[in-house]
Amino acid sequence: MNPIPVGQPAPPFRLPAAAGGEVGPQDFRGKANVIVWFTKGMACPFCRQQMSQLARGYERFRQKNAELLEVTVTKPERARFYADRFRLPFPYLCDPDYAARRSWGLDVRSHSPFWYASAFAAGARVVPPENDFGKFPPALRDVPGVLVDDDMGFFVLDRAGIVRHATTGSYAVPGGTRALPGNDEIERLLGDCERTAADDRPAGST
Repeated sequence: MNPIPVGQPAPPFRLPAAAGGEVGPQDFRGKANVIVWFTKGMACPFCRQQMSQLARGYERFRQKNAELLEVTVTKPERARFYADRFRLPFPYLCDPDYAARRSWGLDVRSHSPFWYASAFAAGARVVPPENDFGKFPPALRDVPGVLVDDDMGFFVLDRAGIVRHATTGSYAVPGGTRALPGNDEIERLLGDCERTAADDRPAGST
């Protein structure tokens, strides 16, 4: 699989949200830029750390006319538990069957049982990073999703639904997990989307 490249239209999807209803990037077409972040979700402490980073920049992103959609492998009933327990800063969407991920070209690698046993043992020795949501272990039902060797994806879409930035690849990288763009860089990318939208307006329009 190959992730959706920059310059191409983003595939649509609609997914259950932790707060209720269904949401997809096409809901904002023509109205707002969209950040689509494919992540393991709240069960993963490293994802919670990145979620904390994005939450701190969220209001700045919204000032750049953007919404942020977090697409997770969490099942809807577990997502509702998170919504009841925590203040989720942006829409938290559920894609437990990986349908949306695969439509965006994000991959899942298969490994032997020995690999997963080694990953579990290594994960048990890791000190969870600090985050704004607290320290809590994943529920047993969430452990397989945390251990799966899948891709993360961080995409910025303009108002027309065109991909303008993509950070993708396996979560695990030498020395830790794949980093997201910094909040200043995300704000710059969104500003570029807004300037492009302004340049594309017909003369005399407001």
